[in-house]
Amino acid sequence: MKTRTVSGAASLLLSAALGWSSATAAQAQEPIAFIGHGVMFDDAGNPIQATPVFIEKAQNYYIESLSTRLQPVQKTAFNAERARYLETYRRPSSEASQAGDKQAALIINAALIDWLIKEVPVAESGELQGKNNLMKAKLRYRLFPPEIGALYAAPKELLNLLRHPSSDARKN
Repeated sequence: MKTRTVSGAASLLLSAALGWSSATAAQAQEPIAFIGHGVMFDDAGNPIQATPVFIEKAQNYYIESLSTRLQPVQKTAFNAERARYLETYRRPSSEASQAGDKQAALIINAALIDWLIKEVPVAESGELQGKNNLMKAKLRYRLFPPEIGALYAAPKELLNLLRHPSSDARKN
C-alpha cells in the first residue's frame, strides 16, 4: 500500500512538473503558428484577428526572438537602424494624429523585422517572412478608430525613410 501512495504522490508531482513546463513552453510559442489565404492562425488552428494589440505583441515577439541571435556587430547595426527609424520619424503629437502614429510605429516594426530576417540566419526565414508580409498587408488598412478598415496612407516621410535604408546599417 505504501508503494502505491508513494507512486501516486510521485505521479502527482510529475504531472505538476509537466504542467508547469507546458505552461512555460506555451508562453514561448510563436504568436502566429501558420498563415494561409490571408489569415493568421494559432497553434490550435483558430484564425487570429489582426488587432493592433495582437500585431504589436507578435512584432515584439519576433523582434526579441531574432535580435537575441545577432552577433555584436549586427546588434550595433540593428540598434542604429532602430534609432534611425524612431529618431527620424518623430512627429508632433496631437490627438488627431496619435492613431496614425501608432499605425506608423507598427509599420516601422515590420521594417525592423524585415531587416532582422535578412541579417539572422534562421531555418524558417521563408515562413517568418510570409508572416511579416501578412502583417504588413494588414497594416495597409486602418487598425485604429475612427475609420477601422479604411485604406491607410502612410505619411510620405515614413515611406521615404523606409525606402532609404541607412548606408552603414548593413555593413558587416
